[in-house]
Amino acid sequence: MSLSEKTDEASLGYQRIGKCILSLGEYLLIYGGEVSRVEDTVYRLGMAYGFRSVDCLTIMNCIIVSFTCRDGETFTQMRRVLDIKKDMERVRACNELSRELCREPMPAEEFEARLSDIEHMKGYPSWQVCLIYMLTSAVMTLFFRGSPGDAAAAFIAGAVLYFTGRLMAYARVQNFVTSYIEAFLVGTVISLLISLGLGDHYDLISMGNIMLMISGSGLMTSIRDMINNDLISGMMGFMAAVIGAAAIALGFVSAALLFL
Repeated sequence: MSLSEKTDEASLGYQRIGKCILSLGEYLLIYGGEVSRVEDTVYRLGMAYGFRSVDCLTIMNCIIVSFTCRDGETFTQMRRVLDIKKDMERVRACNELSRELCREPMPAEEFEARLSDIEHMKGYPSWQVCLIYMLTSAVMTLFFRGSPGDAAAAFIAGAVLYFTGRLMAYARVQNFVTSYIEAFLVGTVISLLISLGLGDHYDLISMGNIMLMISGSGLMTSIRDMINNDLISGMMGFMAAVIGAAAIALGFVSAALLFL
C-alpha cells in the first residue's frame, strides 16, 4: 500500500470516528441534553480519540463540529436537528457511553453499534404512556381542587391528548400548530363532557391537562443555556416555550368560546 493510500485510509478512519462523535452529540440534543453538555461531550470524545483540536458550535437545532487531526488535516461536519423529543433514558445512555469512550476508546464499528442500540432503545408501551397521561391529568385536576367529577373528565381528556399527540407526530405537524390543535381538541372534549354532566369546572379540568402540555423542561433547559452563556440557544428555547404556551392557551380559549 502506497503512502498516499495509507493517508487516505487514515483520513477516512478519522472522518468515520468524527461522524460517530457527531451522532452522539446529535442524540444528546434531540433527547433533551442542554447545549453545554453537547459541546463538552463532543470535545471530550474528540480529545479521547486523538484529534489535535475539536471546535463545536451547537444551537437549538444544529451542530457544527470542526476536527483537526494529528497530521494537521481539518474537516468539518454539520448535522441539522429537526425533531426534538424528550427522552431522559436515552440521554442517560448517551452519557454512559461517552464516559466509557473517554476511559477507553473503542473501534468505529463498535461505536456505531452502540449508537444503533441507543437509537433503537425500546420505550414504554403505548398503553402505559396513555394511562400515565390519563392518571396525571386526573391527579393534577384534584391537586387544583377539582371535584371527583372534574377528575373523571380530565381522565378521559388525557387519553384524547395522548392520541392527538401521537397523530400529530405521525403527520409531522409543526410544534406550535400541534400545541394549538391538541389544546383545542382537548378543550372541545372537556366542553362536551361538561354538557353531558361529567365535571363542572372547565378551568380546573383544563389545568389538569395543561400540566402535561406545558414545556417545563424546555423552559428550564433554555434558562440553563443562558446561564452557561449560550445565549442564542437559550433565547431560541425560551421563545419556543413562550410561543408554545401561548398556542396552548389560545387552543383552550377557542374551545371555551365556541362550545361553552
